[in-house]
Amino acid sequence: MTEIQLKFKSLPTLIININDSKTSTLFLKLLEKNIKKQPPIFRDNAGYTKAYLKKLAYQLKEDLGWDWMSNDYTIDDTTRMHKEIENMLNKEESFANVPEKFHNTIHEAHFCIHAVEWYNPKLPHGTFLQTEWFNDDYEDLPNDANFTSQPRFGDIILQNPYVGHPPLQCWEQNDYKDIMRTCQFHDRIKPGLKINLNKASAEPFPLEEYKNWWTTNAPNFVKEHSLEKILKFTGFPCIGEVSNLLDLKLILKESTLIFESINIKK
Repeated sequence: MTEIQLKFKSLPTLIININDSKTSTLFLKLLEKNIKKQPPIFRDNAGYTKAYLKKLAYQLKEDLGWDWMSNDYTIDDTTRMHKEIENMLNKEESFANVPEKFHNTIHEAHFCIHAVEWYNPKLPHGTFLQTEWFNDDYEDLPNDANFTSQPRFGDIILQNPYVGHPPLQCWEQNDYKDIMRTCQFHDRIKPGLKINLNKASAEPFPLEEYKNWWTTNAPNFVKEHSLEKILKFTGFPCIGEVSNLLDLKLILKESTLIFESINIKK
């Protein structure tokens, strides 16, 4: 089992154990390749607030003419905003046709939207910690990928490879408008390392309710892709876990997290 060491400034090193599978092997290959090229980007959810989203709104208005001004930024607001990002980006090639000078602002806005949507005062650093690279590097997801609808605290899940929502998130946000563009199946591995911070629900996943939502609200999508495929890609591909969970809890008590390093120990 391969170990990854993730370090934040002046805090204990997180020890991450990666499972032994074809999916994990491909992920580690990508991760090692990108670490050698340059350090990853880390965004601390604690700084991505409604106030910051309003600042980004002024920039987006100036750069792209988007009207993102709002008094509150409700889930309806952020869902509408996400559609503008989706409509600008090619579904498969993402940022390929977007001028590079706008890339960072759009990435910031995309991250901030989701930070605001999932804000919980009990989780000031958000529902996950993620290091990532902005490039087109990926591997196709093998069939042995283990999807779980309820990851545990400290589980390592693969980074969402697209600007779009996987099936589970579409259901969670009751978002079926333009479902053909919005819903994206997690069929690629990106090098980003993502630590889940949510605790697994004690309640069983409402499978029948979930299936009914799809057949009722997105029948054409179900017809094109099949309910079987939607269920296959429901949840998060889990590839490992943080072994020192007490240190992870300690780290999350800090007001600000400053990324320092990431290393692979074989």
